[in-house]
Amino acid sequence: MLQEEDFSHKTRINYSEKKEFHNILFSAIIITLNEKNNILKTIQSIREAAIIGRFKIPVEIIISDGGSTDGTLELIKGKVDQVVISQANRSNQLNVGGNKANGDFLLFLHADTLLPKGALVRIYMKLRHKGDVIGGAFKKKWKWNKNIKISKFLKSLHFFWEGFGNWLTQLLHIFPGDNAIFVRRDIFHELGGFQHIWLCEDLDFSRRMKNLGKKRRVLYIRDPVHTSTRRFETYGYLRVLYLWFAIYFFWRVGMDPERIRIKYQNYAVSHEEKQRAFLKW
Repeated sequence: MLQEEDFSHKTRINYSEKKEFHNILFSAIIITLNEKNNILKTIQSIREAAIIGRFKIPVEIIISDGGSTDGTLELIKGKVDQVVISQANRSNQLNVGGNKANGDFLLFLHADTLLPKGALVRIYMKLRHKGDVIGGAFKKKWKWNKNIKISKFLKSLHFFWEGFGNWLTQLLHIFPGDNAIFVRRDIFHELGGFQHIWLCEDLDFSRRMKNLGKKRRVLYIRDPVHTSTRRFETYGYLRVLYLWFAIYFFWRVGMDPERIRIKYQNYAVSHEEKQRAFLKW
């Protein structure tokens, strides 16, 4: 069952009260590979999502790094609770971070995705009244670089794409990773974590979570996360859309993820793009 939650209105809570928690409610797992330009903003967004007024919930922040060489690890020293380093592969990094987590709920976050302020507090307030919730994800808005000039055509195309993408996500209950998927820790382990595949591990995981949640609740949070448009800016808007549609279509019709990976790799023209293909997409 999909439960839609709108946080656009204030939740009726006395946020001036102080509450003592005896356990970690959320573990935020951020996967990184050379993310020094984004990581501090993402960490800050997690802290701001965990507090409203004097009401603050405990959040554990875990960095699951794939071997950064740009100073990312030096930058985050003393700013997070755990740092784990493993092979640079999204599903692997997600699982390594998830297996180290201590929170009741695990939140998987891309390093260029920012949470809404107060969102984790509001989710907690919903969860404490709905014990059958097993997980969910957020609506998504793309955050453009202010220095990038966008044509009217591109603005119109993007407006349609963003709306269509959110509509499709809500309709099918299948979430891309940059929608900030969250899941109960016991459910994460029951599902066996993310499959060890190069592409579509996020879609596969959320589909399995949805199937498990037919008699339980999967939340769709309408208060959106904001994620970077750097893929569009780096590779070109139409090209990225084509790749995403192709990858999703092939996955949806049941093509083996390894074959999808080979198709994508053949399309990727630069050596650097091939190297980063399965870490950033």
